[in-house]
Amino acid sequence: MAALNRIKIDLANKIRNVQKWCAPYVLEDGIKRIPDEILAHIFEAGHQMPGHPEFAVRISHVCSRFRQVSLRTPLLWTRLSSKHPNDQTEAYLTRSVQSDLQVTLSDLPADKLRSFLQRCSPHSGRWSRLLLLLDPWAHGIIDEVASTHFPRLRSIFHHLNVEPTALQWNMPSLTQFGGFCSQFPPDASFPFLLQLTSMDLCFSDYDSFDMASLGQVLYKMLNLRNLSLEFQDCDDADTDEDYELEPPEPHSFHIDSLKITFRDSIATNVAKSLYEIIEHLTATRVDISLLMHGDPHEFLNDAGIFHYGTTIRLQFGLPCSLSLILDMMLQNSKILRSLLIENTSFNPIEYIPHQWQPFLSLSQLQFYDCIMLEEENVGHMARALLASEEFQLLELISCHKISEEYC
Repeated sequence: MAALNRIKIDLANKIRNVQKWCAPYVLEDGIKRIPDEILAHIFEAGHQMPGHPEFAVRISHVCSRFRQVSLRTPLLWTRLSSKHPNDQTEAYLTRSVQSDLQVTLSDLPADKLRSFLQRCSPHSGRWSRLLLLLDPWAHGIIDEVASTHFPRLRSIFHHLNVEPTALQWNMPSLTQFGGFCSQFPPDASFPFLLQLTSMDLCFSDYDSFDMASLGQVLYKMLNLRNLSLEFQDCDDADTDEDYELEPPEPHSFHIDSLKITFRDSIATNVAKSLYEIIEHLTATRVDISLLMHGDPHEFLNDAGIFHYGTTIRLQFGLPCSLSLILDMMLQNSKILRSLLIENTSFNPIEYIPHQWQPFLSLSQLQFYDCIMLEEENVGHMARALLASEEFQLLELISCHKISEEYC
């Protein structure tokens, strides 16, 4: 019997070795059978993956067939940067044919930016996404050298403050604006704000953040559908008393999604001021991530950032009280129907009442990848939820301390 077991082990090892040896040939044979049209679609999918800006060059260097297919796929050559060598820019412009272009502009060195714009300006009608990684002074080079008519431009990402004279271009298709530390000057006119449906802004490292400048921008965006705001390391919020805002009525403007993220060191008055600025909004989906330092309960009590929304996702960076969070949510969100709490740890030593108040408005409660309370306390919560006839779903997915048998 021992001899048979030994033979079995030896055969298994040989089979694994043969499989390893054959795997590259099996893969090669499979790739050879893929039609060029399907291979081109695979390349396009790879090109769209985030974090791989050099995908086109790398895939075209694998073999002669990959190079032929990639050169016949215009989408792979649509990412242009002022940091590219001149011959690379010329090659990409040719290979991309008439496809939309994603253009990244960096300000250093200035002569290279100027040279790049001179080459790409005749193709400005194809620009669809523009990343402006420029200091404010460099915008004058664009106005001087490039065309200011961008009929296909749909998205702009802007770095640092927006100057009063910047972005005064003809952009009839623009609907998305993203920015890092991109504050708008008060009273400046930016006609494109009326067109925007999506805005995604991140503000970092402010001793005092000018919340009034953000408010006057948001109030001009009459077609806004999706708003994402992130604050990192903001010590204070300043509302300019000389600049009087006229906010719309509370919860009078409906959008599809609202996302708010606080990271690292955030003063509670930053959240208070933000809430006052966006109080006119109500959203179908609300996403709140509180990843800052300090006591999250004190932050929630002082800031009052819970917005009216039927669907809310919550994430906390520090351990928090489950019962207190649920009470706050239901008190401040009268129309809340669905709540998802994700990647959060709940305080295991908090007092958990045996009798929970019924959650009258809530119909769905989900926990994903959370460190939960003990099963007994979760049971008290579940019974309170199920006491409501309107409640439909309680889910605990990949949550610690909760066994499959319990669920």
